Amino acid sequence: MNHMKKLVAVTATLSAAALVLTGCSATSAEGAGEDRVSLNVGYIDTSVNGVGVIAVANELGLWEEAGIDVTLTPFTNGPTQIQAMASGSLDIGYIGGGATWMPASGQATIITPNESTFGDYLIASPESGATSMSDLKGLSVGVPDGGSGEMILSLALEEAGLTFDDIERVPLDPPSVVSAFVSGQIDVAAIFSPLSDQIFESVPDAVVLANNRDFPENEFVGAWVASNDAVADKSEAVERFLEVWIQVNDYRIANVEESVALAAAEAGAPVDQLRGQADNLEWYPSEQILADNESGLTYARFDALVDLFVELGRLEEKADATTFVNIDLYNQAMAALR
Repeated sequence: MNHMKKLVAVTATLSAAALVLTGCSATSAEGAGEDRVSLNVGYIDTSVNGVGVIAVANELGLWEEAGIDVTLTPFTNGPTQIQAMASGSLDIGYIGGGATWMPASGQATIITPNESTFGDYLIASPESGATSMSDLKGLSVGVPDGGSGEMILSLALEEAGLTFDDIERVPLDPPSVVSAFVSGQIDVAAIFSPLSDQIFESVPDAVVLANNRDFPENEFVGAWVASNDAVADKSEAVERFLEVWIQVNDYRIANVEESVALAAAEAGAPVDQLRGQADNLEWYPSEQILADNESGLTYARFDALVDLFVELGRLEEKADATTFVNIDLYNQAMAALR
């Protein structure tokens, strides 16, 4: 892992970047004069994809530039943000790929893909004797319900010609998967970063049975989502959020180390932890997302995830991505910044 060596230049670099962004972008707010909008935005406070976006936007003053009066609320995961949207207390939030079944079931609208992640693992204890996916039969597997851990386990079982009936499935919340594995209560952990990092630190000789990279045809795509009400009633505000997000996205791709440092400071977490997450993902460049929207690849990525959720029983039937992914607001935001 390539850890950051210098942080002393972060403030100066960001200040310069803020000047560049301010001078080169034209947001909807600038065209609308004094017209301001309000948004309640959630994010996962331990995720470089969630807190990282918030940290960079704060540092570069992009909320003010876009004319957004923003209320920021940290969450521990994606599903709780979807629940907050249902109650009307949240307009926008970030979810990992494991929660995509929720917008696919009509509970929210995806407004932009964020990243393809490679941080999901199936990890076996040395005592289990397992060294490959085919060794899963008869083992106890700790797995959080309805998330990417369940997804990576399903793919591994299919690859090995096994089913969930061939293992002892132990449903646990994510932190409990770690503690149960470290204490020897389960043979295998189906878990995601950064919790997987905790396992590797505590059990250095743990064996990786499967990772996202073993299944290149199945991208685990994280995304920013908006409540259905926000898309319907506050579309201008959602578009302005996307203008902010696009500028943050371009900045973080060009300035990974500085962005990770800001994310760590905002989260109160070790820089190495956030840097480890960044090492296990691919952020989509903003122009690539626009091209993917036009080619249909954005829809195809989420259609593939939906197929997996149908197999897992999270969705009763397939939902076409065109019904829960809104590409128009993103395309309009890109046009506004040009």
